[in-house]
This record gives sequence, C-alpha cells and structure tokens, in this order.
Amino acid sequence: MDGQGKYRQGAFMSADKPDQPKPYQSQGDQSLPQPPIMALPAFCTPRILLITLLLGFGLALLLAIAPGVAEDRWIRLGTTSWFVAWVTLITVGVLCALQKPLCRLPRHWLLVVVMSILLIVTSIISILAYQSLTRLGWNPFESQFAFLLHNQAIASVVGVMGIWIFSLHWAKTRRVTAQTKAELDALHARIRPHFLFNSLNTVAALIDTDPKAAEAAVLDLASIFRAALHAGDTASLEDELALTRRYLALERWRLGPRLVVEWVLPKDPLPVITLPILTIQPLVENAVRYAVERSFEPCTIRIECLVGEQAISLLIDNPVIMETQPPARDGNGISLQNIRDRLALMFGDRASLRTGVIDAHFRVKLVLPRPKADEMQG
Repeated sequence: MDGQGKYRQGAFMSADKPDQPKPYQSQGDQSLPQPPIMALPAFCTPRILLITLLLGFGLALLLAIAPGVAEDRWIRLGTTSWFVAWVTLITVGVLCALQKPLCRLPRHWLLVVVMSILLIVTSIISILAYQSLTRLGWNPFESQFAFLLHNQAIASVVGVMGIWIFSLHWAKTRRVTAQTKAELDALHARIRPHFLFNSLNTVAALIDTDPKAAEAAVLDLASIFRAALHAGDTASLEDELALTRRYLALERWRLGPRLVVEWVLPKDPLPVITLPILTIQPLVENAVRYAVERSFEPCTIRIECLVGEQAISLLIDNPVIMETQPPARDGNGISLQNIRDRLALMFGDRASLRTGVIDAHFRVKLVLPRPKADEMQG
C-alpha cells in the first residue's frame, strides 16, 4: 500500500501521509435525551385538536340521544355540538398558550389548574349561550343558574374521566420510555466490542508492513473508541462527521485505492445539532462493507449534507455491487433499525432514516430536525 489517501476535490487521492481530522469531542457526560414526557399533551398540534373535537362531538351526541329529552333531538344535537365545540376550542387554546408554565407546576396543582380552566370556560360559554339562545327564541326549561350548574356538573365529570385516562397513559409512557432506554444501553454494551475487534484487525495488518501507518491507525482508533466508550450518549453533527472521517481513515489503510469518498458539504459552518452517538459512522460502514469490499475497482461513496430551514439531510450513496464472496468482517453490529429506534427516542417523528436503490445505487437519507429557538435557549 502506498500510504493513506488524502481528501482532495471531494475524493480520496493518494499521498504519503494521511490527513489528521480534528479529535472527536463527545458531549461530556450528557446522557441520551429521551423524548420529554410532557405533563400535558401537545394541544397545539392539529392531531390533538382533531381528537379533542371528535370526543366533544361524541359527548354532544350522547347528550342528544339521552332519554327524557323534551325538545327535538336534532335541534338539541346542533345546539349541544355548538356549545361543546366552543368550550373545547377555547379550553384547548388556553392550555396551548399556557403549556410551558403549566408544565412547571407540581402534578397535583397542575390538575387543579386544568380543571379550573375547564370550569371557568364552561361557565363563560354557558352564560353566553343561555343569553344568546334566549334572544333567538329558545324557550329554556330551567333558569340560567340551573343551566350553569348542570353544565358545570357535566364538565366536572368529563374532566375527571379525562384526568384518569391521562394518568393511565402517563404511567404507560413512562414504562415504555424506561424500557427503551434500557434496551439502548444494552445495545451500546454489545456493539462496542465488535467495533474494537474489527478496527484492531486493520491495525494488526499494518504493523509488519508499515509501522508508521499502524501508529497513525492506532491514533485514529483511539479517537474513535474514545467516542464509543464515552459515558455520553450524544454528539454534535460536526463531531459525528469527524468520527466518520476517522473511520474512513482507518479503512483507507486497508482498502487502498478501492475506497474513494466524495464529500459534498456546505461552505458555511453546520448548525449545532445534537444526535445519538454512532449514527452516521455505521451508515458509512455499511457502504464500505457492501460496496467497496465487494468491488475490485475504485468504488465511490458520496456523502452529501443539505441544510434547510427546518431540517438537515445527510445523503449517503454507493453503487450496488453484486456479492461474489462473503464480506470480510461482521461490522460493528448496529443495524438500520437500531439507528431508527435511537432517532425515534431522541426526536420522535421529526427525524427519519430512509433507504432504497435508485439507478443501481444504494442511497441512505438521514433527516435531522433543526432545533427551535426555544429549545436552543432551554
């Protein structure tokens, strides 16, 4: 081997000495952020609003078909749906606007405040509805005070049932989150030895043929394994790319001119984004394993980063090489599904990892959401 290739014009070209990327820096002892178990649902989302309105309409339908109703049931359904819709929309709007300060309250005070908001909104809408319907010719069968008390009683029952259902959901979410975190901890404990053994094979092959190359490879390995063994479970996007460069530096010693990498990165500094550690490097390792190792000719891996207003997309592209012999090694043990699980744990449905074959090229698209202004301040 003539030595390690060098980044030049977006590809690896031959040179006497390897480039030395910046040392990998992990995020200290910061643990993998779990999706916050909010004390209140995200009322501002269209999905929650739609569900709440549908439940409100179900309540209106139930009140309309209840026995003992003297007025026309269709008229009662219309007026009750109108009443419930306004109570629902205003209550959800208030909870949406006050979600951040409300989530800071202790749990028992939070329940008291939420019930108070529901009852206050119900009282205001009840008074306005009674007066408006009376002016339109509605003949009430009860006084305004009795009408208000009946609506308050219904709102109290619905509110208590909602709190009970949410308590069950809260307990289930906490159990699922704790179980997922435990599974990811076990995953990290399993993949790190594989990563070490595979990299040591490369170093061992260089000791007799090129001691200087072996020394440089050991330094790269030390930086990579420092990241893998670090107590922190997250890293910045810049650090993940630096870790990937160090991995490719190790593979350049082993694969020589067969490994050609084309980097397409924006000229401006990348936004500060935190993601699960060992997210990008395994994706590139798959490209090396299933493309470069199977090819007898120079094989190009293209790594492109696209920065948008809402998200950052990382595209990894490699040609599809028909397998003529088994891969030389087992890889680091991180499957695509495991990466998806870790992204889901950290970002929910805001991040995605998609793969597919297009024009005889295997392409991976990793989408990471850019942090919002309030998240960066927090």
